[in-house]
Amino acid sequence: MTVISSDAIKPKKLLIITSSGGGGLIQTANAKEQEALARDPNLVIVRRDLLKDWVPFGPFFINFWNKAQQKGKVSAQIICVKGQFIWDFFLFPSIFINALYTIFKEDIDYIIDTQPLGTSAIVKALRLFNKKRLKNARLEKVLVDLPTKQATHFFGPIKRLNDKERKVLQLTTIAPLLESGETPEQFWQATCGLSEKEINCEDVYVRKAFQKYKGKVRSEENMTVPIEFHSDHELSLIKKSCQRGGVEPKVQSNFVEFQIAPNDFMITILLGSQPAAQATLSYVKQFASLAKEFSKSRVYLFAFCANHIEGKETLFKKMGEIVSEIQDYPKNLVVVPFPFQKENVIARLFHRSDMTCTRSGGQTAMELMCVATGEIWIHSEAKEGEDLLSGIPGWEAASATYLETLHGAKIVTPYTFAIPERRLFDGTEENLDVVSG
Repeated sequence: MTVISSDAIKPKKLLIITSSGGGGLIQTANAKEQEALARDPNLVIVRRDLLKDWVPFGPFFINFWNKAQQKGKVSAQIICVKGQFIWDFFLFPSIFINALYTIFKEDIDYIIDTQPLGTSAIVKALRLFNKKRLKNARLEKVLVDLPTKQATHFFGPIKRLNDKERKVLQLTTIAPLLESGETPEQFWQATCGLSEKEINCEDVYVRKAFQKYKGKVRSEENMTVPIEFHSDHELSLIKKSCQRGGVEPKVQSNFVEFQIAPNDFMITILLGSQPAAQATLSYVKQFASLAKEFSKSRVYLFAFCANHIEGKETLFKKMGEIVSEIQDYPKNLVVVPFPFQKENVIARLFHRSDMTCTRSGGQTAMELMCVATGEIWIHSEAKEGEDLLSGIPGWEAASATYLETLHGAKIVTPYTFAIPERRLFDGTEENLDVVSG
């Protein structure tokens, strides 16, 4: 009788390293986890949030980044990324020790990393583990941002690795945006010192809910959009806002339902997991002004406001105030403020919307590339008279250019889109003209 050792049937262990601060890094980690479990349902997942679990004062960095996004402070975001070399230097001991401890304690077989910090420290810990345990574990570094020359926060640390260190690293990404006459080999050598053969070039890596709509045309039937609420106060704010447009949503146990007809015009505004508050409010006010002029179609405007905290001056509360204060409110406009939603709701919103207005973070961009059937607008914080790309952090500006070049996206602010003809909400098939600088 053959005896099978416990080691032979031991489930494989995958360490997923991600980071808080915005939502894209975590969403990509979720997508890769879903992919891994689909391939091997017995896989054991170990997750670590680098800033929360391995870095002293990590919550301070997370809060600083989130506040910069909420206030639309592009310069603060740029400072964080430009200082990455310094952060990697000073945080090296903490990240190395924590990575080494986790890898040895959990006896890891494979690592997926969706964040840009500490690449050298993690690689060195992994190589030491492989040497001591006689294993061949590898690190899959997933490029969350779109592959452009400005994604230096991911590429720079890889390029600085030596040849032996690069052998344990696999870079996963999608096809890069090339300059005229440039080859993929030239792009990868210039950006991260890897050859094209060393790159794992995939289709967009998005969560399961988005895969459901991939390549599908928009249905000509009514679509139900369920919006989850997390408190009675959130429900009250949603209902009050919708009532101004003459709609009483159907309330279920913890969500409200909206029936979107095929000829309804639908807009989704989602300016990041930490939404830029002033810009979100400005877009809503601008669309309300436009909706007054065009009344042939009902317009649903879904505006992401993050969660409401009772007693706080949240974006959710401010949205309710803005909607209630609009004079001569257009009865064809239904503004739906909504809090954090599960991925199946966001996928449905992106797929059905005639227009989405988002930031150009890599994960959001890939989700739109996968499911969007309407126009893609990329929000810029540029002031009047400034180049629109100046209002987007460099790596995201390059992602915006990627979407603009390959997917017809438009870069806008709340004040740069114009209506030269009466055709936004009048039911015609012509696209909205956008002044893009």
